[in-house]
Amino acid sequence: MDSLLVYLSVFGNTKKVAEAIAEVLESEGPVRVIGADQLTASHFPVDLVVMGSPTHRMSLPKEIRPVFDTLSKRILRGTPTAAFDTCYKMSAFLARFTAAKRLDRKLRKLGGKRVLPPESFYVLEREGPLYEGEIERARQWAGLILERLEAQGFLIQDAL
Repeated sequence: MDSLLVYLSVFGNTKKVAEAIAEVLESEGPVRVIGADQLTASHFPVDLVVMGSPTHRMSLPKEIRPVFDTLSKRILRGTPTAAFDTCYKMSAFLARFTAAKRLDRKLRKLGGKRVLPPESFYVLEREGPLYEGEIERARQWAGLILERLEAQGFLIQDAL
């Protein structure tokens, strides 16, 4: 499985989460981990796209929004996708306004097929650090992505 993990990180927390996710995904094949500012149409096609960003003002950071304008419509047609963010712990009402949920919508608009619901990983303060246990939770979430892909027939184990 050829995976692409795209992220934007301002204070390094989202990068740490992205790297933890990539470690797990590598068990199924190569993973290219790139900054959102490096994403171009030449990175496609791939078998899986995972994208992450911090939540800024209950939305996507302004730096990541133009990335989607450079990609052609339906470039992810049928490609499994997953989205995550880093943010403060919020009330249930405010939790509806995270970068992960907006990333998920944008990936689906490009034709991506959601593997799991968007996920948030929590920071203590504006610049972090991540709450204790969040890196391990990111690894577990990546494991869930692989389990779901296998259940949906995207992962075919080599027969010996």
